Amino acid sequence: MIPNTKDRELDSNGVTESQEFGISRGDESHIMTILRDTLYSDKILAVLREYSSNAWDSHRASGKADVPIKVTIPTASDLTLSIQDFGNGLSHQDVFEVFTQYGASTKRNDDNSVGMLGIGSKSGFAYSDSFTITSCHGGTRRIYAAVLDKSEKGVINLLNEEPCGEETGVTIQIAVRPTDVWEFQEKARNLFQYF
Repeated sequence: MIPNTKDRELDSNGVTESQEFGISRGDESHIMTILRDTLYSDKILAVLREYSSNAWDSHRASGKADVPIKVTIPTASDLTLSIQDFGNGLSHQDVFEVFTQYGASTKRNDDNSVGMLGIGSKSGFAYSDSFTITSCHGGTRRIYAAVLDKSEKGVINLLNEEPCGEETGVTIQIAVRPTDVWEFQEKARNLFQYF
């Protein structure tokens, strides 16, 4: 989604020195914690909404708007939430340079996309300390583990690479606590009626 921006003119008469605002490198983990722990008031709904919206965006970007995404809701016997798209997938570079970076987005020049803030791909950390990303892109399936480490910034680790032929897309998987299964089911039922 293309963000609304304002043209600003600055009258800087009398300024003798200035400093641009930014993010303190030494306080990045604090800012990341704020973004993942306080931005989402409903962490379960956030995970469902953010990853499903990303999957939907991926389908539209790849010309597959009429193809449904695949969502597997956790049950008592399978405690894994899985959200899969069949879009173009993410290259290894996209995973390392866009998916992992707060604020980075490939959607800011596209009004057909839902997302553009560069935060949603990290929403798994709002619910859990780890989740997996599987991307099939360019004939290679790569499996990554995103983990909150002691730095509180998080790290993504490439776990496996193997051929995937013509298959494309991204799958996000998050382990769900047994006590949250019903809530995931109920919130998914309410959310996906609008997809």
